[in-house]
Amino acid sequence: MPRYITSKEAFLNQIVTMNADGWSIRTLARHFEVSRNMVRRILRSHQAKRDEGHDILPKKLERTSKLTPFMPLMKSFIEEFPDITGVRMVEKLKDGGYDGGKTIVTDHLRVMRPKPKREPVVRFETEPGVQGQMDWSPYTIPFVKTGKSVVLCFSYILGFSRRQYIDFTTNRKFHTLIRRHQDAFSYFSGAPRTCLYDNEKTVVLRWEAGQPLYNPAFIAFITHYQCRPIACKPGRPETKGKIEAPFQYIEHNFLNARKFQDIEDIRNCAKWWLENKSDVHIHDTTNRMPIELFMEQEKRSLLTLPPHPYDSSEVALRVCRTDGFLEHDTNLYSVPYEYVADILTMKATEHEIFIYSPDLDLIAHHERQPIGSGAQIELPEHRKSKKIRYGLEPVRQSFLQLGPCAEQFLNGLKDKYPNNCGFHARYILEFKSRYHAEDIHEALIHATRYYAFDGKAIENILKVNAKTRPLESTGKIQAQKILQNALPEIKQRQLSEYADLLSEG
Repeated sequence: MPRYITSKEAFLNQIVTMNADGWSIRTLARHFEVSRNMVRRILRSHQAKRDEGHDILPKKLERTSKLTPFMPLMKSFIEEFPDITGVRMVEKLKDGGYDGGKTIVTDHLRVMRPKPKREPVVRFETEPGVQGQMDWSPYTIPFVKTGKSVVLCFSYILGFSRRQYIDFTTNRKFHTLIRRHQDAFSYFSGAPRTCLYDNEKTVVLRWEAGQPLYNPAFIAFITHYQCRPIACKPGRPETKGKIEAPFQYIEHNFLNARKFQDIEDIRNCAKWWLENKSDVHIHDTTNRMPIELFMEQEKRSLLTLPPHPYDSSEVALRVCRTDGFLEHDTNLYSVPYEYVADILTMKATEHEIFIYSPDLDLIAHHERQPIGSGAQIELPEHRKSKKIRYGLEPVRQSFLQLGPCAEQFLNGLKDKYPNNCGFHARYILEFKSRYHAEDIHEALIHATRYYAFDGKAIENILKVNAKTRPLESTGKIQAQKILQNALPEIKQRQLSEYADLLSEG
């Protein structure tokens, strides 16, 4: 094709139209600098299309190969053995005389093998107050003050009215999940009867025999609001389409062309956006504003919230460090020195930290710091006497409570380290966060027998003779107790009852 012709179609057009205007084949060939045979083929093809008609779709080229004669045999093998592999197919074809390659066989097998039919997803509309859908979506936000950070958008939507609640967090832990649920229920002034979830571990532990096994801790929470969870089958996220599509609306409307100072700013902006944008926009499916459908029909159909919300506090045991601090989520909170090395109970709400003594007396109360901030909160009243900060006296009683041998070991420790025996005593007491007190006492007995009065010696003995154990926390223990109480009592039947049943049959 000549260089000054922009496309093949333009070249063909000029050949045909100029010939119609009287240009000869020889003249056209000389003008376009192509052969006369090319001009003849173009004109003949054009005339054939005019006389015989043509199909705009290109014709499929029928190509023969070494495999072509064996296609009927290949089809029969597939009908007899639907799960036949490519390697076995090649072997069986070679037994029949095929001498071609393997790749062409596997390519054809992939096309010819019958594919399992997938059930279509049926979209259905639910009645008011029947269903909610919940999900997370991560976003990387370039905050003006704190820089680029990944945040998680929590979204909860009501299936009938399409009214939505969103919030932003830095994690999707269990307690964060249930607190955001509580915020959503409070925002709607009620809860739906069911809610769809995907397979995140905070909700669904795993699937067995085609059935979901729910996290007992989450079941305990959601039961408080009389809401029933429904887990989507693995690989079927489209069944939660009502919650997936609104994320696009969040991205294109809320997050688009907006700047946020920090995580608190984006959370505050989300509250404004829900009221002024999300609630009042015309939904593509319902052609109504979500707030209108919600107020007219769905609000009165929601389940009434209980008088008292579910206690979403985190409760855990913590060993008070030797410097008088208790650690939680990378932050340090002070406690009075006299509780150094004691196992204390910590209760963490979303905004506060409460610390209780072994007798469950409240000994410290702090404002909770953001996760990962590395803050150290120290109250002056917890540091009335700094002289005893690293001495033996604040931890003497805790050490003696390890067992009968503790006093003998402590006396040997004071003889060996008269100036810093307090350091070794605290060092040993810190093992209470990883070992049972009985195991530590056995290590003291062993060390005393060999006059090994040293903190490191106790550590080595524990590593060899004792098993570590984590300190308990709520999440698992509380949920297990609730589940155990909810299960029916199983009573063993008498064998005579089975004999009676068999005789009746």
